[in-house]
This record gives sequence, C-alpha cells and structure tokens, in this order.
Amino acid sequence: MAEDRPQGEFLEGGSYLIIKGRFKSQSLNLYGILFVVIDAEGAIENQNIIVSTFSNVFELEPHVGWERYEENIMELKWKGNFNSSMSSSLMDQFKAVAAQPNLNSQLYESASNYDYDRVEIFISDILYRIVHDKNLILEIGIQEITEEEFKAAREKRQKAADTPAAQAAKKGYNVEAGSVILPLQLILAPVKGKPLYELKIGDRIMAKIVANSEREKYFIDILNLRVEDHIRPVPCEVIDIKAASKSDPIEILSQIAPGIYGKIIEDERQVKLRMYDPGVDTPINKKAIPAGYAFKDQAKTARAETGMSQMTYIIMGLFALLLVIFIILIYLSF
Repeated sequence: MAEDRPQGEFLEGGSYLIIKGRFKSQSLNLYGILFVVIDAEGAIENQNIIVSTFSNVFELEPHVGWERYEENIMELKWKGNFNSSMSSSLMDQFKAVAAQPNLNSQLYESASNYDYDRVEIFISDILYRIVHDKNLILEIGIQEITEEEFKAAREKRQKAADTPAAQAAKKGYNVEAGSVILPLQLILAPVKGKPLYELKIGDRIMAKIVANSEREKYFIDILNLRVEDHIRPVPCEVIDIKAASKSDPIEILSQIAPGIYGKIIEDERQVKLRMYDPGVDTPINKKAIPAGYAFKDQAKTARAETGMSQMTYIIMGLFALLLVIFIILIYLSF
C-alpha cells in the first residue's frame, strides 16, 4: 500500500493522489464530504464536494476506496439532499487553489508526504471561508493509485450509457428511452425573479449544468456552453415538479433539448428564479446536439413538414400558371 511509504518520500512518476474527507459543523447543522484528485503532474485535476443538513452524509468514512467514495458523492447529488449553493462555492475555492501554482504545490507536497496535519489545516482553511465554524470537525484520507488504474476506472465509467445514479433519477419520470438526465443548478434573480412556489409546468427557466464528471463536461461542450473559464446558463422547459412533502426538497425535471434533460433539487422554496428571456438569453445551438439524442419521430415530422411545404409551393405555382394561360386564352378569343 502507498500509505506504508516512509514519510518524506515523494511520489515518483505515474501516480495519482486522492484526498478524501468528511466534515461536520454541529453548531450549524451542516455535514459534508469532499473528493480531490491530484494528477501525476502534481496538479489538481478534479474536485467534488457536497454540503448538506442531512447527517447521513457524514457516515462515509475516509478510508473507503476512492471509486466507492466518488460514486457515493455522485449518488448523494442525484438524490438531491444537499446545499447546491454552498457546495458550488466550496468547489470554486478548490478551483482557485488549482489556478495558483504555489497553493497547488503546497497541497500536493503535503499530501504526497502523507502529512495529514498539514493537509487538514490547508483544507480546513478552505472550508472555513464558506462554512464559518471554528469548531468544524474534519477527517481526511489519502490514497495513491497508478495512473493506469485511475484512467482505466474512469474509462470504464464513461463507457456506461448511464450511471446507476442517473438510472435512479429517471424512475418516476416519463422520458424517452436513451435519454440523459444531467444535474442542474438554478440561476436566481432575487429582485425580478419568479418565486419557486409559483413555478408551473411549461415555464422556461435559466439553469446551469453542474460539471460533476466527464459526462457533464461532454454535454457542456457539445451544447457550446463553455465560454472561456465559465459555463453559460441554458434555457430549460419545466416538464415535472415533485416534492414528497412541504418540508422536503423540490425536484424539478426540465428539458434542455430533445433527449437531454436536467434535474434540479432545491430545498429553499422562497428563492426567486431567473426566467428565460428570448430578447436577452441565447437559445441552445441545436446544430451542436448529437443526433443520437434527438427524437426519431421529431426528425420524421420535420422532414414531413418540409415536404408538405414544398408541395404547397408546387401546387401554387401550377395554379398560377393555369391562371395565366386562362387569361391569355380569353384575351386571344376577342
């Protein structure tokens, strides 16, 4: 095991470092887990974080294998029992660390030395910027794997049409076979927005695809939503709204494009949503949507409509020609 390596002996080429952690703030009733991937070059490649008011989030121990740990985070996100705003803010904090070589190097050196104290201090400082609790409890685990093992596991996951979490998300929703459901984050408009409790099926809202994995990043790219270093919001049509009770989070299923859906979980019912404004917001570039995700019957309908339109023009042309001939014959008869 990599953990048996003497402290101070740094990683040698071809190894990935995984930092896994769980934290809780009892005073704020907040619980969370985090997952940070440092590649063979020593750079932060990916991070995934959840903050929730549900204590079962804290049940996952840091010594659990990295694959199970990452899958558990994804499953929790699909279930929706988490604070999307706080989770996204923490992920942004780690992205800022990745963008600063000195901070990135500091975290890498501490983790590669298996210096748990320094890693905990480093991550605690990041957490405190969002979760303001000086008594925050943090537990971490560090795992080293080979580059080949890491890439093989990721490739295996990418080959799957849908993750188990995505399949679970589709249960209870009337979506076509072969469709995909992506995690979305609401775009809020505190002043002029529409209250969540007034949202209706058929409304068009603005949301952002959450890049939890390569799967979401793929759709962000094919829908042409990446602009420099940020992701552009996308207009979505609400097709289903669910809530188990008045105290449970609200689930919103929306359609982004044919065969591409988005799932939103929001536990705050008083928030105001930014609605789609055709005069301001850029529509989806439909040319970028893969053919495999378009409805087959829609393609046929489009062709049929095109054919009908052409036939109409032909009939009108023949009618006009006959009318001209009729007028000429009347003129010649005089």
